[in-house]
Amino acid sequence: MTMVENVRNGLLIGAAPRGDEGREPWFLDPREILRSVRQRWLTVLLPVLLFLAVAAAWTTFNPPQFTASTQILIDPRGLQVVKDGLTTPDPASDASLLLVDSQLRVLTSDDVLGRVVDRFDLAGDPEFLGRDSLLGAIRAEIQRLTGRAEPPADPRLKALRALRDRVGARRLERSFVLELGVTSEDREKAARLARGVAETYLARDAATRSDTTRKAGEAIEGRLAELRDALRKAEDKAQAFRAKHNIVGTRAQLVSEQQLTQLSDQLGAARAKALDAGARLRQIDGVLAGGPSDSVNEIVQNPTITSLRGQLAAAERLRADAEETLGRRHPTYQAALIQEKALRDTIAAETRRIAAASRNDYQAALSSARTLADTLERRKADALKVGNEFVQLRELERQVEANRTIYESFLVRARELQEQQRLDTSASRIISPASPPEKRIGPPTPVVFVAALVAGLGVGLIGSLALELLAGRVRSRRRLEGHLGRQALDAVPRAPWSLAAPAALHGEIGTTRGDGRYEVAVARLRHRLGAAFPGQAPLVVLVSAADDRAGKSLLARSLALSAAADRERVILVDADPKGTLTRDLAATPHRDLAATLRDGTPLADALVTLSSGLNVLPRAEGLPRGLAARLPDLLLGSGADLVVVDLGLVGSDVTTERLIADERLPALLLAASARRSRFSAIDRAMRGLGTNRRLRLVVTDAQPGE
Repeated sequence: MTMVENVRNGLLIGAAPRGDEGREPWFLDPREILRSVRQRWLTVLLPVLLFLAVAAAWTTFNPPQFTASTQILIDPRGLQVVKDGLTTPDPASDASLLLVDSQLRVLTSDDVLGRVVDRFDLAGDPEFLGRDSLLGAIRAEIQRLTGRAEPPADPRLKALRALRDRVGARRLERSFVLELGVTSEDREKAARLARGVAETYLARDAATRSDTTRKAGEAIEGRLAELRDALRKAEDKAQAFRAKHNIVGTRAQLVSEQQLTQLSDQLGAARAKALDAGARLRQIDGVLAGGPSDSVNEIVQNPTITSLRGQLAAAERLRADAEETLGRRHPTYQAALIQEKALRDTIAAETRRIAAASRNDYQAALSSARTLADTLERRKADALKVGNEFVQLRELERQVEANRTIYESFLVRARELQEQQRLDTSASRIISPASPPEKRIGPPTPVVFVAALVAGLGVGLIGSLALELLAGRVRSRRRLEGHLGRQALDAVPRAPWSLAAPAALHGEIGTTRGDGRYEVAVARLRHRLGAAFPGQAPLVVLVSAADDRAGKSLLARSLALSAAADRERVILVDADPKGTLTRDLAATPHRDLAATLRDGTPLADALVTLSSGLNVLPRAEGLPRGLAARLPDLLLGSGADLVVVDLGLVGSDVTTERLIADERLPALLLAASARRSRFSAIDRAMRGLGTNRRLRLVVTDAQPGE
């Protein structure tokens, strides 16, 4: 077993070709992201440093800000101290919300804030006047030199503008509470200003209410004298009209009208009385005519008749008893009969007396009714005479009443407003006084730096990935396989610098250098080529690339040296138009390749044998195409174990294309450098190669472990 076959057997056995993997984009693979970060670490580091510098500048030049807040309750109803205030509370919720929103504007108005500026002397506070900066000084100097210097601003106006920018207010949701916030560089000052704004607002609100009430009271009092004079004139005019026309009565009714009403009532009563007396008289006359007397109240209720009827009943019983016991001829019977008749005559006489009295009453009632009727007619005639004057009098009295009502209402209102000036009817109050805040506005300094670090890392990572995408380089075996959709035969790490030197051709890879990572990878690639193309003698391996000329030449040289180290018969052919291998060889064969092909002499005459045992076929300058077509036959009949042909880039020359197209040459390696090759060049090369079954991909300059 050869030396290379003995080394790293575990590595060679475990390096079987990869199976199919998912073809998701490479930038979704954490390993590829880390690889890109390592490749472009400066792109990641610069944004991090920039963001950290910005964060440091921000924390240095931006002074800390503190916001103190206070809450004010605005009660739209107010206090109902008097029955009728100057403004009537509106129970409607929408109107109340509009009122609270209006007070929100008043709270942050210049009227309130200006008084706060004067109260705390903010016109002399550097925080509210603005500190002079270097840029401001330079700009002021330039303006002075150019004659465009601005006049100095009013300090109070500057302080007012600064305070306006530092004050914020809002209405809390679903409430009548206003929250006021004031920002300052000092937490104590922020609390003082917040309390000052709230107190100034409440004081101005109370003063405004009092001033409004005072103005309304003065306006009403100014009208009282005019209203009093108007009332007096109206009363005098009405009284003069009453005296002129001799109209006597109350405000509601004249005396004549009262008399007419009384006479009308009396006439009705008299007529009713006459009718009643006439009815009684007719009843009594009926009794006198022989009718029953039980239905006449005057007879039934008369005590004399009642007594006589009792005596008559006793006499009738006595007569009946005498008639039954003694008979009609007996004197007792006769005396009883005479007594009975006398009683009946007495009752009849009393009835006639009652009838006479009723007739007199009836006549008196008729006379009274006639008298009242005559009087009523006379009074009606008198009332018609004063009707027109009374209509005019009523109009004058209505004017008097209207003037009196207005005067009295103004007088009462003026007195109420005088008292209301001394009362604070506002229900607004501070429910949460401002206190010094514990924390500054914005995130803490550590959070700022952490955020800057995270943002810088994010920008750096995104920038590095974007640059990596724009660069379009291979970078790794996985990216190449994902891009092309096919497996690579193998990946070899970056070769040591010494192998790229011309002297490396004379060394023995795998013996003098030991079992390095690169040597093991090249040996593994060589064994995989043998497994991929079994039974080929010699095994001709064409090595080309899309854009990495140096990398594919180094790979061809390494394959040849690795086989030579295993004491295989190896020929390294320089078919690159640049002739890099020939220049590094610095030796000439006995005969050049053109003469060998033309004369049909053995290939050994055109080879240069190195001390490592490697045979090199240098490039023949100006080789005719007819002779170049014989090169595959010459290589296949060389009797070597391995022939490695260092071709030019795909599509760069005719010889390269002819050798690639020759199906007798079994193996074609397309080298792609993870550091230098671009996908665009590889895509062009793959389109040029087409569906070549001999093609195998090899990634050079790969990271360890690929």
